[in-house]
Amino acid sequence: MNIIAALVNLVYRALFLRGEEGFRLAYTWSKLLYLASGLLMVTKPGVVSALVVTGSTLSLSVVWPGWSWLYSALVLSLIPATWFSFTAYASGYVGLPGVDVVGAVVVLVRSLAVSLLILFLATTLSPVKAANILLRLRAPGYYPLLTWRTIPYGLRVLVDSIHIGVLKREKPHRRLAPAVAIMLEYGGFVEEYNWLKVGGRVKGVIPTRSSARHTALLAAASLGLVLLYVVLP
Repeated sequence: MNIIAALVNLVYRALFLRGEEGFRLAYTWSKLLYLASGLLMVTKPGVVSALVVTGSTLSLSVVWPGWSWLYSALVLSLIPATWFSFTAYASGYVGLPGVDVVGAVVVLVRSLAVSLLILFLATTLSPVKAANILLRLRAPGYYPLLTWRTIPYGLRVLVDSIHIGVLKREKPHRRLAPAVAIMLEYGGFVEEYNWLKVGGRVKGVIPTRSSARHTALLAAASLGLVLLYVVLP
């Protein structure tokens, strides 16, 4: 499979594979609390704190979104982490401040922890709750929902277009224009079919539900990270 198509598939599986369930139903304060405690833990020097954050995030991801997300998120998170580690190590060879091999490993582990943490919390974002926030502010609230519906379709169109290019022996960049054209057309259709919701008067917010179980899991994980931050040297 083309590397671009593989990366697009990973993004699709990491962000759009699951619906309005799991940690997306957790209260917003618990997500922000876990983000703050995770970043606080990573500020400790060394790799132990980063490994704790990585283990905590991976453990939560097993509960939701599941093993398929874990694989996709690890691969995606390793891309920037490897780049930061490599550039930190290679900087010493061009006269800039750099690190040795051990330092490069530390950079890799810490960058991986932050990348996984951010990607996990991005996966828990709820387009319905985002729409309700905008609706309460009397702003166009349906755009998060329409965007969340359009982007996954666009990613699948891009993958299909690349596969067609492979069969026709075309270079991947030549398949971007047809894919973008289809996505723009689809986006126009979605906006046209929902013009009453977008341009009409909104009667109220969208009914949602919350999950006390997933909120408690995030709160417990946050508390554990804070306690370890205090205990670890």
